[in-house]
Amino acid sequence: MKLRSKLMLLLAGAALITTSSCNKSDGLVSVQSSKVNATTTSDAAKKGAVTIIAVYDFSTFPSVSGTFTATGALQLSGTTTMDIGPNKNGMIAHCVVVLTPDDGSGTITIRQECEFAIAPPYPENKGQWQVVSGTGAYSNLKGNGSLTMPPNTESMTGTIY
Repeated sequence: MKLRSKLMLLLAGAALITTSSCNKSDGLVSVQSSKVNATTTSDAAKKGAVTIIAVYDFSTFPSVSGTFTATGALQLSGTTTMDIGPNKNGMIAHCVVVLTPDDGSGTITIRQECEFAIAPPYPENKGQWQVVSGTGAYSNLKGNGSLTMPPNTESMTGTIY
């Protein structure tokens, strides 16, 4: 009986030491609060339809820069860059677009596949886009859609999810 009482006292002391040594001021973060932070990083975007219009200066082809405006599920504007990788015959290009909102909330990286098989080129030039990564508020952002390429412009429509 004395052994059982001593064991219970020892376990109670160990529990007290464990609970008092892990408090918020020691910099430890609970698993539950980490999950909350991870799911709220994409609060800057809502799920739904989005339109992104980017206007570029193509004088520095194949690496171009410009400005963009996003409406719908993303309400942003800022600067953008696009690195264009055309195939040998110029009928398809694989592009990487980086959107940098003016508010400093992060970046969005989009991969595009563009088709130029129709003459005259616009309005038949078309393609597809997909969000491949993001930083800051856009670290968990997902989205994709279609695009057209009016002169000096990339017009992307699709869905953020």
